[in-house]
Amino acid sequence: MKPTVRSLAKYRGNQCLNCQTPLDIVDKYCHQCGQLNTTKRLALKDFFTEFFANFIAYDSRVWRTITHILIKPGYVTEQYCEGKRIQYANPFRFFLTVSIVFFLMLQVALQFSDNSDIKISPQQANAGIFNVSLDSTITDRKEVIDAMRKQQDSLGKDQNVFQKMAIEKTIEALEKDTLALSLGKEHLTQQEIDRSNFLKAYFEQVEDYGDYQRSHPNSSIEDALKNLGHRIDSKNISRFKKAKKLNAYQANPVEMINVILPKIPLFLFFFAPVMSLFFWLVYARGKWNYMEHMVFNFHLLTFVFLMLYLIIAEKSLTGTSFIAGLFLLIIGPLYLYKALRKFYKQGRFKTILKFLFINFVFFVLLSISSTLFMAGSIYLSV
Repeated sequence: MKPTVRSLAKYRGNQCLNCQTPLDIVDKYCHQCGQLNTTKRLALKDFFTEFFANFIAYDSRVWRTITHILIKPGYVTEQYCEGKRIQYANPFRFFLTVSIVFFLMLQVALQFSDNSDIKISPQQANAGIFNVSLDSTITDRKEVIDAMRKQQDSLGKDQNVFQKMAIEKTIEALEKDTLALSLGKEHLTQQEIDRSNFLKAYFEQVEDYGDYQRSHPNSSIEDALKNLGHRIDSKNISRFKKAKKLNAYQANPVEMINVILPKIPLFLFFFAPVMSLFFWLVYARGKWNYMEHMVFNFHLLTFVFLMLYLIIAEKSLTGTSFIAGLFLLIIGPLYLYKALRKFYKQGRFKTILKFLFINFVFFVLLSISSTLFMAGSIYLSV
């Protein structure tokens, strides 16, 4: 890149103007504070020249990081850990940027996705994403379930994944309510709540309040507590509100997804260090320290998000994500294997064994941590 005017040798001084560190004419930057060694006064032309020079330099780092991560598994991690860092974006900051932009794009895509309504008669309509009345007889509920199943079959491939999830969750809720009514379920008494330990009382009480609220959607909290014979205090009111919100999430899974999605980048940012601990244990005899394993994991997650961009692009252009999804399914494991071989430089047999173990640990950890994460996100939002 052509040097900026203020960085030319003829403008360099013998002392840093910022920290007064002695400098030589060959010093382009101060070795103490990093400021440009120049005595030239600021000019409008210099300002814009340096602005665009810095922007292009950053932009080239970003594109170099993206292309090398995509086509050279493990190469960026190797270069970064060997100290060649000026050419590439910071792995932690870059991952956060890529993941946050992805989830912003995903939310925009969801807003503009095809949300065709499930056609159910007005007499059955009341609330929720598919407008299914929960305050009806068992016979009516069965009719609603049958109508929703027929509607789901008629949509076929036209329904998106969130529609399918919402239909199944709503049917599940209706079937649960139908079974509860047919069995004549009894609710906890206030005395039973007082005698139980905190966790048991909390979960059973929220479940009871959820059942009651679904059966009496128009009842106020005070009336509901009176009818159940429970005290009208702050604790019971708070738990009833949580049960009501959970019912809303159950009736409208898209709302629950909107609560969880923005938190996923932060979840993965903390998940990567946990996964890096297992890399550190697997490669305990190697020369790599914990931070180098973490750089490797952040680059892997960045690759996954870059591939997910392709899925969104294909979905936007063609209405389907089959090709990109299949590509990720095939390329993903191969990419991980090649990255392990490139960065850790071990033989094929050892790499395959560690590849299988790492995949097993990854899915176990992801299942446990994602379940806790979703439960915590929903709890804190209600």
